[in-house]
Amino acid sequence: MRATDKNIIMITSGGVGERFGSNIPKQYVEIGGRQVISYVIEACKKSKEADAILVVAHPSYHQDLVTRYGVDVAGSGPELNVTKRNGIDYIKAHSQCEKLVVVDAVRPAVTPEVLDKFFKCLDDYDAVACARKITDSLGRYGEWIVNREEYYTLSAPEGFSFSLIDRYFKAESPYTESIQQLPPTSKVYLDFDVPYFDKLTYPEDLFRIQQMLSSH
Repeated sequence: MRATDKNIIMITSGGVGERFGSNIPKQYVEIGGRQVISYVIEACKKSKEADAILVVAHPSYHQDLVTRYGVDVAGSGPELNVTKRNGIDYIKAHSQCEKLVVVDAVRPAVTPEVLDKFFKCLDDYDAVACARKITDSLGRYGEWIVNREEYYTLSAPEGFSFSLIDRYFKAESPYTESIQQLPPTSKVYLDFDVPYFDKLTYPEDLFRIQQMLSSH
């Protein structure tokens, strides 16, 4: 990472895969003979807008990530928001970042086209995130009738004006999406038109994601 880099992609790779039930974190298991994270790194390297890629991972994986993929690395934390804050602090110390796009290491179907689209969106918006309408019936405890049109889901990738996310992002926040930490006055673009990039969470997800990747 150079001091002059302005557009940076941060890959969060600190998860330990407790729900996945593997002896290694799920981002390092193989699909199609390749580590899951390799698909994400490849998409990031194909981005035409990104100046640098930072992987925030447990230190025990740093040397392999640098040797195998030639990326910058920073140390992850015990929780996702600590990992993100560590990455933001590293970027602040090593670059002149203006735009930050954040993606999970366990979404191997992410595409460089969407990453580039998010960088460009940040010319006009403070933040951008993938959003998805709810198509199943929605309920809540103690109430059967809930209008699903009032709700949507959020997922990575996300993009931010770096100065804004640096100012407001707190490692101790309970919110699971970084965009939720921004002030309500922020100009946010919710992109409902990008594909849903499946997240590898459980062992049964492996086959579905492998089929999806092989069809690309």
